[in-house]
Amino acid sequence: MEQEILQRLIEKISDGTATDEEMTLYLRYCASAEQAGERTLPRPGIKGVEERMLAAIHQRTGRRKSRHMVRYWYAAAAMLTGLIALVVYLKPEKHATGPSLATAIQQDIPAGSDKAVLTLANGKKITLGTADDEAVAKQAGLRVYRSDSGEIVYEATGAGSGFHEISTPRGGQYRVVLQDGSKVWLNAASSLRYPATFTGSTRTVELKGEAYFEIAGNARQPFIVQTPSQAVEVLGTHFNVNAYEENTHTQTTLLEGRVRVSAGSSGLILHPGEQARLNHQGALSKATADANAAVAWKNGYFIFNETYLTEVLQQLSRWYDVEADLKTIPKMRYNGVIPRNVPLSKALEMLEFTGGVKFNVNNNKISIRH
Repeated sequence: MEQEILQRLIEKISDGTATDEEMTLYLRYCASAEQAGERTLPRPGIKGVEERMLAAIHQRTGRRKSRHMVRYWYAAAAMLTGLIALVVYLKPEKHATGPSLATAIQQDIPAGSDKAVLTLANGKKITLGTADDEAVAKQAGLRVYRSDSGEIVYEATGAGSGFHEISTPRGGQYRVVLQDGSKVWLNAASSLRYPATFTGSTRTVELKGEAYFEIAGNARQPFIVQTPSQAVEVLGTHFNVNAYEENTHTQTTLLEGRVRVSAGSSGLILHPGEQARLNHQGALSKATADANAAVAWKNGYFIFNETYLTEVLQQLSRWYDVEADLKTIPKMRYNGVIPRNVPLSKALEMLEFTGGVKFNVNNNKISIRH
């Protein structure tokens, strides 16, 4: 990690202004340095600052005071552009040798971007994410604009009838503001079908793939997210639904408010920080969630928390619009953070650095290099 960035993190932690993400980044860097065999962990070098920094960490994490407490956090590894940390927990094994991935990819693959296709009630399709978004959208009573945070937003501006559907391709994402003011972020390879205007006793939308929702409150008209396997009913809340068909579970993670998840004859209530998991056999369960990891994609990151390499590569393949040869993938788990705006070679190099494996990318397909 660049010393300037590291020092800035230390200063922010010591004076209590560090965010949870910055706190985690520092601890992951410390764990990485320790795991790499460095005897001396990064320290502020100013008398008294380190003690205040450790006190701030302990206060925020609620962990026992110990200079070695980072050993019990996610082990983290390496860094890229001063902000990437990634690690793998696995049994000691001989690291793969050979040229780096950067030399193995003749033409790198860029990260995904804001793009989607909007299908109107009359069947007309509008490609969003192009230079003429606004001109095309105005013809359909829509508005497309870039928010202050840089997101591309589609918004219904007037009353309409019938259903619209917005779908993102592999390598795409998009943000939608529905007619009632609810906001929806669509991840790659996802689709949302919804009425142009909400009428009746409920506000029901249909989701395939993954989306993060911030629902406008309306107690008289509950909001329902219907996936192929379950329904999520809310009044006004923030939550994430991951319903990709290839996943082993449909996951609903609640950040704020209260929701009910129903599947067949089963149902349960989620409170903030909880996650509902529905497997392919229809079994519904509830567990404590890593909310930051669940919505990391929406905030511009991949966060892996004891995530199997097969799932890691599934996430990368959707975002970079490539395929992954999952048959050759060893069974190992990763923990760490990668920004979603780096090219594919950089993301895979971080996996190579810590995982003891090497990757090939040929004809847009990722495989293990033997």
